[in-house]
Amino acid sequence: NEAGLDHYQVRSYRAWYAHITLAMLAAAYLSVTRAQEAEKGDLQPSGPA
Repeated sequence: NEAGLDHYQVRSYRAWYAHITLAMLAAAYLSVTRAQEAEKGDLQPSGPA
């Protein structure tokens, strides 16, 4: 997805946990930002044209 949840090859639990934590934080930030833009009416269509 956009936050990189599918871009990690597990080498150790600690590294995986750090990556997942940051990716989930990024996903939450993107979701909140997108919702705020939708409320303002500034949301641009995304996805394939």
